[in-house]
Amino acid sequence: MPFRFPAILPSPRNCRGAVSGLFAACLWLAGCASAPPVALDYDPQADFSRLQTYFLLDPLASGPVAPLELKRARQAVERQLQLRYRPAASAGDADFLIRVQLQGAERVVVHEDRLGLYGGRGPWGFGWQVPLNVRQYRQVYLVIDALSPDKAPLWRASLPSAAMGARSPEEQQLRLGSEAALLLNRFPPY
Repeated sequence: MPFRFPAILPSPRNCRGAVSGLFAACLWLAGCASAPPVALDYDPQADFSRLQTYFLLDPLASGPVAPLELKRARQAVERQLQLRYRPAASAGDADFLIRVQLQGAERVVVHEDRLGLYGGRGPWGFGWQVPLNVRQYRQVYLVIDALSPDKAPLWRASLPSAAMGARSPEEQQLRLGSEAALLLNRFPPY
């Protein structure tokens, strides 16, 4: 006997319930996504209430960081600062100084592939070994420092930047903008 579809189709009311249940499950899973870890440190004796003008110092880079990436990071931080503070004409006129840093390092990750075995010839006959997967990648941290006019540290925030893996300069600029906003939303710390 050939297979036949059921003569009774589910009612639209049942479909709506399934769709809303699927939508709720998607929202629940999206809520499980974690935000990037932000490291924050500040001077508890500093008076952050009097800070109104800033001066952006030359950015710093360490490790494998391109000059254009550093320029985009500086622009992203400056855009976020302009939303809440006034830029000063010089470092001497500013209430606080901001320094942007990109700290990069080449990393290597080694994983054992436990699902596969490769055969080989050892010194005492045939042997088997677990294959290794080696991946090299670049880890870059976005660091923002707030300094007093005499360059004493007031506040520092950092996070691992996902912007360096962007496919285009525009996408990288958008990611750096959101990362700078994430960091500077914690400034001042109280």
